[in-house]
Amino acid sequence: MNKRLLLLTAALPLIAAAAPTTSDPLAASFRAHVAFLADDLLEGRGLGTRGHEIAANYVAQHFARVGLQPAGDSGTWYQRVSFAESRFASARETAVFDLGTQRLTLENGTGMSLAPGPAAGTEEISGGLVFAGYGLVDKSQGIDDFAGLDVRGKYVVVLSGAPDGMNSEVAAHLARTSKAIAAQAAGAIGLINVRTQKEADRLPWEKSVRSARLPRRLLLGADGQPLGDGAGLKVRANIEDAAATALFAAVGQDFAAIRLAAKAGPVKGFPLTGTLTVGRATDVQRITSPNVLGLLPGTDPTLSAEIVVISAHLDHVGIKADAKPGEDAIYNGAMDNASGSATLLEAATALAKAPPKRSVLFLATTAEESGLLGADYFSRQPTVDVKRIVADVNIDMPILTCDFGDVVAFGGDRSTIGPVVAAAAKAEGLGLSPDPQPEEAVFTRSDHYPFVRKGVPSVFLKTGWTDSKGGQSCKEAERQFRVNNYHEVSDQLDLPFDWAAAAKWTRVNIGIIRRLADAKAAPRWYEGDYFGTAFAPAAAKAPKAR
Repeated sequence: MNKRLLLLTAALPLIAAAAPTTSDPLAASFRAHVAFLADDLLEGRGLGTRGHEIAANYVAQHFARVGLQPAGDSGTWYQRVSFAESRFASARETAVFDLGTQRLTLENGTGMSLAPGPAAGTEEISGGLVFAGYGLVDKSQGIDDFAGLDVRGKYVVVLSGAPDGMNSEVAAHLARTSKAIAAQAAGAIGLINVRTQKEADRLPWEKSVRSARLPRRLLLGADGQPLGDGAGLKVRANIEDAAATALFAAVGQDFAAIRLAAKAGPVKGFPLTGTLTVGRATDVQRITSPNVLGLLPGTDPTLSAEIVVISAHLDHVGIKADAKPGEDAIYNGAMDNASGSATLLEAATALAKAPPKRSVLFLATTAEESGLLGADYFSRQPTVDVKRIVADVNIDMPILTCDFGDVVAFGGDRSTIGPVVAAAAKAEGLGLSPDPQPEEAVFTRSDHYPFVRKGVPSVFLKTGWTDSKGGQSCKEAERQFRVNNYHEVSDQLDLPFDWAAAAKWTRVNIGIIRRLADAKAAPRWYEGDYFGTAFAPAAAKAPKAR
């Protein structure tokens, strides 16, 4: 018996013995999936680890058992994704600002937060400095912070985030993507972030630099080169407020005044004086990890060419590196996102019994916890024609410790998927609530987002704050989970899961997918929506009811 099979078979009696009795087969089956995927034997399902490979095999065999077709590479269940995992080989990394009359040295982990390089070896990377405001470029919004600036071979210094007053999801999208893309396109060698006052108030600098020396993961294309937004930039770093103040003072500018002006809107860029030299040494290791894909062909000869995707990330964050002897070190990820993966598996079981008219692609992604990298790779290197994909419904960390009475569909107000979610929720006696925290811009923070950037109408579904009795206990349940269990070793099976609520959650998702896959018309972006206009400009749009 091989080691993988031994581990799997060893786990099954433990899981079965721990299972409580329930009269609902769906609740029992859902719990069994979570129990397996969040078991200690899978070691937190970290990227590139044995535990994640076992989880991927578990998902693939479930797809096979219910009758899906392999939709990965070369007729397999897997799309193998390659990553460069870079980490510092140096004991100390520095950034030296030579400002003419002043020489300022910052050390990684104190005065700056520097990412490891994309290439192995020892480096000293020098260049001039240019301030480019927020560093945003979006012609549809009339924004080009790089206009009139020569940044070739230089470091671009940009303010964090985006101006106040922008739609929070649009602002988050631009801040996440356009800075690095625009900097690389303009010929810059690096991107240096300085904090706005809003960012400084939100997160103390001492907390923000805690992750300064952690490894960095980059997608690799088929040619072995980094793939992704601004992947060609050599340096990315954040610097402390005192250093930013000195940098701007060297050209007679008041950083505090620039911060104040930036609250009101975009600020114009200008050349900075002196040079910056970054010194570091990097080790790079190549690792791989699979997306898992199963296709359920549709039954309608015409509509089956179109594909509805249901996605959920299978990975979690692995094992605690600095655990003390005898301390629990495994980040099991029961809620995040074994519960989402269980939803995907149960949806596959139900839909395969009575296939809908359109085809359905079940996608268990890897590397969500590393920055949506698995979904990003699929969107750039799809195993099916991306033009066939008409919708994505993404599931990530539903809070299943409360009997919820409503759901939230992030992005539901941007396309005709929203009313479909409302109808499926209503069928289960649930409401559809608006985003309770729009300032968090959740729409840009999970695996549906790469689909959005390919022009696909998408939603990210989660449980709401209202409980089944009309109270707000589910809001408190989410708060408790985020404060005490999110990305902690305590996110495990002994949380007070409500398995009946999990079954209800699964039925809602099955209802959404079936309605989308059986509808006469494919989902459409609403007229005037930013994301639909930006990423699907030629696609037919739907008028939005008032």
